[in-house]
Amino acid sequence: MLIKWNEGVRIKLIILLSIFLSSICQASDHRDILLSPSKVKLLLEQNSIVLVDSRPLFQFKKQHIQGAVSLPTDETFYKIGRSDLVATIFDIRNLMREAGIKKESKVVVYGNKNIMDISRLFWVFEMFGLEGVGILDGGLADWKKLNYATETGVKVVAPSEIFPQLNEKRLATMLMTYIAITDKEQVIVDARTKEEYDGLRSATEKFGHITSAISVPWRQNTTENYERFRSIEQLQALYKGVGKKTVTVYCNKGKESAVNYVALRLIGADVRAYDGSWFEWSMPEGMPISMP
Repeated sequence: MLIKWNEGVRIKLIILLSIFLSSICQASDHRDILLSPSKVKLLLEQNSIVLVDSRPLFQFKKQHIQGAVSLPTDETFYKIGRSDLVATIFDIRNLMREAGIKKESKVVVYGNKNIMDISRLFWVFEMFGLEGVGILDGGLADWKKLNYATETGVKVVAPSEIFPQLNEKRLATMLMTYIAITDKEQVIVDARTKEEYDGLRSATEKFGHITSAISVPWRQNTTENYERFRSIEQLQALYKGVGKKTVTVYCNKGKESAVNYVALRLIGADVRAYDGSWFEWSMPEGMPISMP
């Protein structure tokens, strides 16, 4: 039996299908962030990924996963003046090009007992427009336990022609954070220690926290050894008050809050990182700062 669809019904069905497929992609997107060593090994063998080592170059030279490229997290910070900010788009472009990363590349980040660096690099890649970025769960330590191939030194990588584009959904400015203070559909998360949040100590001359922010120290997102993220169920419980709100995370200089950023991405939250963080927020006079 041949069914005739009028134009209005056809358009509605297309819209509904698009929404459904989008929700599937988003679910897959955040559920597939942590990749097992065996999965990464397979993707490497298929030349399907660019595996990026987040550690300092001297550690990479001593030993790294076979086929990986080096892009130290500390190289992604601004080099002149504000060392708490992410580097310019031109600097990030050069780093990506030297690592052979293309716009369509599936990038997987790894390290070894440096979860803050891993998380920060993950955020940088997402903030500069890469899609489908992953993290090697367990890092180099688990890779070596399985006797998977490693190597030393640095090999020449064919540079790419990428020019990254800013993904504004992943970046919060001072103004955006200021607006979030009174917006009931948004929540601000302080990733610093509870002592810093409570104003008992500070990395700057100002004490306290951004007004309305809640405290979720970065360590709470990880296992006891700070090398792995807690389970999805544990992270969902940790952020149970977030719901469908837009989340802005901050710390002092952007590394600690990157751990919270990844944790929130793992549970599918709408999250962005305030690049300037506490170092920037505490500079001007009169910014909303609270104590418990």
